[in-house]
Amino acid sequence: MFPESSKFDITTLRSLSASASCSSASTHIGRDNDRSDGPLTGMNSLYDVLEAVTSMSVHEPSDSEASLVLDVLRAKRNVFVAQKTLADCILRENEVFASLLKFRAEAAEKKVDDTDLGLGCMRIIFKKHGWSHFSSSHALLQRQDQISSFDVKIPQGQQPTIILD
Repeated sequence: MFPESSKFDITTLRSLSASASCSSASTHIGRDNDRSDGPLTGMNSLYDVLEAVTSMSVHEPSDSEASLVLDVLRAKRNVFVAQKTLADCILRENEVFASLLKFRAEAAEKKVDDTDLGLGCMRIIFKKHGWSHFSSSHALLQRQDQISSFDVKIPQGQQPTIILD
C-alpha cells in the first residue's frame, strides 16, 4: 500500500492511525461491515501504520537531539582531558620548582660549609700562632696616614681578641 522508501511525517501517521481506529472492523473483528474489503481491513491499516513507523528515516528530531547530546558529551570529555593535561603540567612545573629549590638549598648549604671551613681554618691558624680574637671597639688605632701599619694598645691583663662574623 505504501512505498517503502517514502518518509512519513506526523500528520501521515495520525491519518493512518485515525483511519485504522475509525473502521468498525478494528473494533468488531468477527462482524461484517459495510466496507467491501472485509473484516481484516482495519488490521491491515494497523500493519501499515506499524510498517510506516518502523521504516521511518533515522534523521528525525529525536536523532538530532541525540546527536546534540553526544556533541555535548564529547565537549565535556574534551574539557576533562584538557583539565587533566593542565593539572599534569602544573604538577610537572611544581616538581621542577621543587628540584630547583633543592639545588639552590644544596648550593647554599655548600657555601655555608665552605665558609665554616674557612672560619675553622682561621681559628686553627690563630691558635697555632698564639693569637686570639679581638673586637675593633677595644683597639686603639693611630692615624693610618702617619704609619703604614697600625699599633694596638692593649690594657694590662687583657688579651686581644678578633671577632669574625
